[in-house]
Amino acid sequence: MKRNEQIYETAIFFKNKKIPVHITLDSGKWFNGKILYVNEDFKDRLVLQEDRFGEILIFFERIKTDGIVPREVKK
Repeated sequence: MKRNEQIYETAIFFKNKKIPVHITLDSGKWFNGKILYVNEDFKDRLVLQEDRFGEILIFFERIKTDGIVPREVKK
């Protein structure tokens, strides 16, 4: 399975389950929030409702391999 397809499947799972995520980019930058939209035509981008910045567009090519994980809830 190609890298983008793996990220796509992971993003769709978390979006459908409405699970908050932690996304890490190759650059080391990270974002927390809920996935609002995943592009199903090209399987190359998503829109995240980020906790600090609001809605942001993230391209899969910028996401680190295994860079989408469930967000740990602070207690």
